[in-house]
Amino acid sequence: MRVLFFAFFSVVIGLMAVDFFNPSLPAIQKDLSVSQGTMKNLIVFYMIVLGLAQFFYGSFSDAKGRKIALATGLGVAAVGLFVGYTAHSIVALDISRVLTALGTAACTVISRALIVDTLQEPGKLRKAFSYFSMASQLSPAVAPLIGSFIGVHFGWHLQFLFFAAAVVAGLIMIASLMPETHPASARNQGRTGKVQAYTTVLKNVNFTSYSIASALIFSFTIAFYATAPFAFDALGVSPVGNSLFYILYAVSIICGSFCNSWISWSPTDTYIRGLAAYLVVFVVSAFSDLDSSLVKIGLFSVALGFISGLIAPLTLTLSMTTVETARGAASAVQGAIKMFFTGLLLLVFDSVVITGFTAIVLIFIGFAVALLALHLFTTAANRKEKVSA
Repeated sequence: MRVLFFAFFSVVIGLMAVDFFNPSLPAIQKDLSVSQGTMKNLIVFYMIVLGLAQFFYGSFSDAKGRKIALATGLGVAAVGLFVGYTAHSIVALDISRVLTALGTAACTVISRALIVDTLQEPGKLRKAFSYFSMASQLSPAVAPLIGSFIGVHFGWHLQFLFFAAAVVAGLIMIASLMPETHPASARNQGRTGKVQAYTTVLKNVNFTSYSIASALIFSFTIAFYATAPFAFDALGVSPVGNSLFYILYAVSIICGSFCNSWISWSPTDTYIRGLAAYLVVFVVSAFSDLDSSLVKIGLFSVALGFISGLIAPLTLTLSMTTVETARGAASAVQGAIKMFFTGLLLLVFDSVVITGFTAIVLIFIGFAVALLALHLFTTAANRKEKVSA
């Protein structure tokens, strides 16, 4: 249980490094006198750096252990957040976010590695990743509300200082209490070489395909959190009001993840049904004029969050189940693919000025079609592999 607690804690603290500041993006934009596109680029750069940095933490944690890797990452993140506290230009803020991403990449890698170090049986792994998904929603449920409150009353600079202090406190707790799940004996036994470890998992069609699918699904959530502040700002909704919709979305993801942990369908059948549900929700929403009513936006948030919560854990389960060695490297590759491709996908939103939710929904339809095409490709590849075997 203590290992799972630190796995859940790691993913929450990593996500909070984004969620804590999202509602304040329009205010930061106005304070620094930059364009909406420039502010959205902060998220894009953050996600890309977050993805690439995971390769380092994957091999580092396989060689040196999970605990030292996570502690190192949190130390770098704390420095980045303090730079954000002192930032008075977009360049300084860019540096802050890059450093923070370089640090919190450890949270993404180690949180999953702790789970696969501890649990190998597919059924238990599915439940663990479902609870993992539910735990991750503590961040969007709590962080935006606290962050927006601090931002509105004390300014966005204090948000960075407050969160830097929280990260330092987390670092102290991990150094004092977190157990090591990857002891020296396992490190020596599983050392197959960094390049070989990465290429081995990438050759697995299911691993690579479902990792890319996880990026597309994660893009729905990150794009919602990153673009909703601009849509709500255009609709006259305050940052605190915006954060209440985040809570609604987060609760919906938790409900979807809880259903996934107990549902009787197979992971593949559940996943296919989730893809179909995405298309239905997006097409209906595209013709519903969401911007005319906050109730419609709320219903859309609930539907999107529930479906994402239902099938997002499945991509982790389906991609990681067959990995037997170099789990830190596999977790790093999975996380790198997820975060890097999420960053690239968010570039689509940079080309659109967000003045409401209609444009967001239209882009989501394209992502859903890509998910369906990817699944069809994976199914065909698996059939071909069985025939050749």
